[in-house]
Amino acid sequence: MSSSRQTPAPTPVPTAPKPPPPRLPEYRGPSTRPFYMGFTEWPADLTDDGVALAREYARAHGDIVSVMFIGGIPWPEALDGKPFSKAVQENLSYRTPAGKKLFLSISPLNKDRRDLAPYWGESENQPLPAPWTSEPLNSPRVKKAFLNFVLRAVDAMHPDYLAIGVESNMLLSRNQAKWQQLKELQRDTYTAVKKVHRMLPVFFTTEVLHYKGLTRDSKGTDQEKEVADMMRSSDLFAMSLYPHMSAEMPRVIPANFLEFAKRFKKGIAVAESGMTSRNVELKSYATMLYGSEADQAQFAEFLLKTAARDNYEFVINFATTDSDRLVAQLRPPLADLARIWAFIGMQTSDRRPKPASAVWDGFLRAKYEQPKWW
Repeated sequence: MSSSRQTPAPTPVPTAPKPPPPRLPEYRGPSTRPFYMGFTEWPADLTDDGVALAREYARAHGDIVSVMFIGGIPWPEALDGKPFSKAVQENLSYRTPAGKKLFLSISPLNKDRRDLAPYWGESENQPLPAPWTSEPLNSPRVKKAFLNFVLRAVDAMHPDYLAIGVESNMLLSRNQAKWQQLKELQRDTYTAVKKVHRMLPVFFTTEVLHYKGLTRDSKGTDQEKEVADMMRSSDLFAMSLYPHMSAEMPRVIPANFLEFAKRFKKGIAVAESGMTSRNVELKSYATMLYGSEADQAQFAEFLLKTAARDNYEFVINFATTDSDRLVAQLRPPLADLARIWAFIGMQTSDRRPKPASAVWDGFLRAKYEQPKWW
């Protein structure tokens, strides 16, 4: 009779539970605030967990969600009233959680803010089909297609706020002839949308560093005059601000830095914002961007105090969570471009809350009260 010996199974070693993130000192914010606060749901990385992490944070730490269509327009389908691709339809089916406001942005420009937006078919950022490659921004076909898409998006998503241009003034810095075309497109789209949706705030967004001449390509452009002219077709002055993107920005932002926003005598909003919480080297561009967690917290406090003082309508911080894991999957120069925004989240990619998040939550706890201007 043969016998066999079996190796005894190892005794499982209990795994210590992962410690919770460290608690930050509570920031004492105001008792009330006149503005909504929120984020985009830009993913921390390209996994289901990364998508869920950003979505959960945005919904737990804000009362407005920003959805941005900046990767193209389904130009032919919008022009002819045909069905959109499955990818476009899925995006149009987005619904905010109960009790949250929706801010929808739709850009007619490409990601470089230089020309017509690319084609959005089964995926974003597809090459424009002929004859769209040669269409000026104010052509009748572009006007009709863009308006049709905007109206279909509004009917599907029911936003509380609508931007029909994203950082539009950057085009002025890069192509003044096309800027004049964009002004016409903006004016005609605004007028047509307001005829159908009279109570919906409709506007474009302005990039602050270009507006203030703090970027190399904005030098010599009459940003103040041109933006003021386009503001005649806008219900809000909405702006984007990423201070670390200009070496000319003061490290400590003066309290009156955004005072100019009041000159338009309309409601004010922050459509995008963020500050890097660490230095970032962009090797492809031979550039270093500077920041720290202290700088980020200081910027959050500056922005939210200004919004409270001047009765802003809403404030959006672009990212909930650092996206360094996402950037690590990209190749240069795209990786360097994405790294600009990789560390502007309120928490790190391993869920450690940063000091800026304490400031943010201190204001979020304040009771929302309707702004006086509206």
